[in-house]
Amino acid sequence: MPAAASEGTRAAVVIEFVTAALTALGLGLLIAALVIRLVYGSWTRTQAVTFDHEGHPYLRWHDHRYRIVEALWASGLRRRKGAGPPPLPAGEDVTVFYQARNPAQWSLEQPYRGTRALAVVGLVCAVLGTLLGFLPG
Repeated sequence: MPAAASEGTRAAVVIEFVTAALTALGLGLLIAALVIRLVYGSWTRTQAVTFDHEGHPYLRWHDHRYRIVEALWASGLRRRKGAGPPPLPAGEDVTVFYQARNPAQWSLEQPYRGTRALAVVGLVCAVLGTLLGFLPG
């Protein structure tokens, strides 16, 4: 009987370690996603229109306070080094993402897409770790 009790105790200890690790990992990932979001601010998605001015391609859109923002096509933020996508002809609609605090900072790609995935994985780990803690031992 002591050998069976010993195996049961070992299983309970392993479950405790797994639940503690999953919960801590999940909370750490959630906090990391929150810190990234707070440091870099929120980004807003909107529609912009392309136009030419003195031979250079520009974008024009309204920010969240209904101010008109104009930006040179080449001034957008890019994740990878390189020339980026070629400018569209004048009059075309394009989806842009701009920083709410500074609408002149914009991107054609959704910035910080990884934070949402980081938060979801963190939430799943934290919930799973918490639920495993309630298993009958």
